[in-house]
Amino acid sequence: MARSASTSVRPIAHQSLVDRVTDELHRAILNGDIAPGSAVSIVDLCEQFAVSHIPVREALRRLESEGVISLRPGRSALVASLSAEDLTNIYELRKLIEGELTVRAMASMREEYLKTAEDALAEYVGIVREPALLAAKHHAFHEAMLDHVLGSADRRVLDLLWKSADRYLHLLMDNLDREPETQQRRIDEHEELLRLARAGDTEGLKAAWIAHLDSTQQAMLEALAARGEATA
Repeated sequence: MARSASTSVRPIAHQSLVDRVTDELHRAILNGDIAPGSAVSIVDLCEQFAVSHIPVREALRRLESEGVISLRPGRSALVASLSAEDLTNIYELRKLIEGELTVRAMASMREEYLKTAEDALAEYVGIVREPALLAAKHHAFHEAMLDHVLGSADRRVLDLLWKSADRYLHLLMDNLDREPETQQRRIDEHEELLRLARAGDTEGLKAAWIAHLDSTQQAMLEALAARGEATA
């Protein structure tokens, strides 16, 4: 007897519930409502969300795959701590991967891709230090420049690295690029990337892209050190 299609798919309502729990947990961790290094109880989360343990566990498994939390034996999970080593690893990988992607992207760069990046940068400039919006427009800029050469594996890896970097951006925003001149320098770096791409300067773009990521990495490390001092 043929297997019923209804037994081979997950209920939409259940899937949507898992999505909502995942999004809320992710938001709480990014905002620092659930502090880095803290333990979270699955039982407590079930009570807070008024749901069973099934969507909570699935949400935690998703976040574990992103490196945000680690599940522990029993009924708890540990939120990943912030560390200079982890932050450095994220940006060293980004420099390695994105640097090579810029070379591939320049081989088939078109004006429409640059116009999309330019529009994203214009919106980025107008955002006043709101982490989620800044991250979204920043990614939109980088993605517009690289999107046409990204394979499915590239997208998965970049998405993981960008989400990992976003966590630091959210939690370090109070100590990051506080002065107008440092904010302007970040904008200038993006404008230089656009200029080099329009000029067809492949090697110049790769070098500037890596330098931009390196600059961001150093600013993040300084903000992380300042956060540690403030906490102490």
